[in-house]
Amino acid sequence: MTLERLSALQDALSSTDYAGWLIYDFQKLNPLAHTLLELPGDAHLTRRFFFWIPRVGIPVLIHNSIESGTWKVLTDGLDLERVACRGHEDMTRALRNILNPADVVAMEYSPMGAVPYVSKVDAGTLEWVRSLGVEIVSSANLLQNFLRWSDSDLQAHSRAVKVLLEGVNAGFKLLHERLKGGWMVDEFEAQQEILRVMNEGGLVTDHPPVVAFGRHAADPHYAPAPGFSAVLERGQCVLIDLWGREPGRPHADITWMGYAGTPPEDFLHAWESVKTARDEAVRFLRQSWETFVLEGWMVDRCARDFLEGAGYGEFFTHRLGHNLGVDLHGPGANLDDLETHDTRTLTQGLGFTIEPGVYPLERGFGVRSEINVFMGETGPRVTTPNQHNLFVLGDLEWERVAYDGNA
Repeated sequence: MTLERLSALQDALSSTDYAGWLIYDFQKLNPLAHTLLELPGDAHLTRRFFFWIPRVGIPVLIHNSIESGTWKVLTDGLDLERVACRGHEDMTRALRNILNPADVVAMEYSPMGAVPYVSKVDAGTLEWVRSLGVEIVSSANLLQNFLRWSDSDLQAHSRAVKVLLEGVNAGFKLLHERLKGGWMVDEFEAQQEILRVMNEGGLVTDHPPVVAFGRHAADPHYAPAPGFSAVLERGQCVLIDLWGREPGRPHADITWMGYAGTPPEDFLHAWESVKTARDEAVRFLRQSWETFVLEGWMVDRCARDFLEGAGYGEFFTHRLGHNLGVDLHGPGANLDDLETHDTRTLTQGLGFTIEPGVYPLERGFGVRSEINVFMGETGPRVTTPNQHNLFVLGDLEWERVAYDGNA
């Protein structure tokens, strides 16, 4: 942990009326604590600890006495008080010394479990702290100050986007050439071709890309595997969802669509509706960011209202988008008014996806379009190309298919 980080944690409290931020962990049940405190991954910490960041005053670290040596090394050179506790009674006394009845204290907690990504402190510990007479509030918006991308993060994200787009084109090219030539090709083969491009481009991923044909595209988290992979046939849609990052950098995450042969009207209507919902969400962001404080649920509601009006509301079965970070589904604000009601603010410096989708299984297809957005100093910036046209596979020359699909 650095002096700069300690100062930044305290500065984040300056615009609040909180007495402070009580950061707690036990054996990495709260991984956000390790991120906030910049603790090394190999730090040998087996006992619980509290790190008190007061809005005004000197920070206090409360820890088990057997880890005094470890904490001395981890906090060397910092202006703080270390309190070593032999047992639970000592720890309670130490907490009483820093917390005053009626204090408002931020912790990694979400009322009623509304936002699970930040609900990391166990119920028993919350009861323990509340028993001292304080009011606990969520640290969710404080946390976002420490998830912001640096300029080099944004550059790395942009490089990842470029590699993913190369993967999309490689996957569609393989499918097109096999279909046009009358040769068999399945989802797993296309997945592996895309993964090859990603590996060659230096990206890492926690899961291979999604390549889904026809009815499989109506399962939002379908993934092919050896022995469980559909063969492409004319009259099927193709959904490709892929994500990756440079080591230690934020993810890029995109979804593109194609169709084997000429797409029918009902599929085109769904495709146009999803595209419009995506673009409406971006329009809402751009029109609203300077007018009022944007919360994640608001953008979801904009796109969801449109799809409900277009007759697809029941088929839009997931949130509109998720926070992007080193973790694919990062702990920052999501665009969500379905799975949760995410009231966290869309803070400058954060990235997220916009990915409306509809999945009418009985019609034999699913449609999703996914782009990435970065909240910059001058407002929301779309960092990925918007797909406007489908990759129509199997008939024309590849150069024309690729031109139309990327137009």
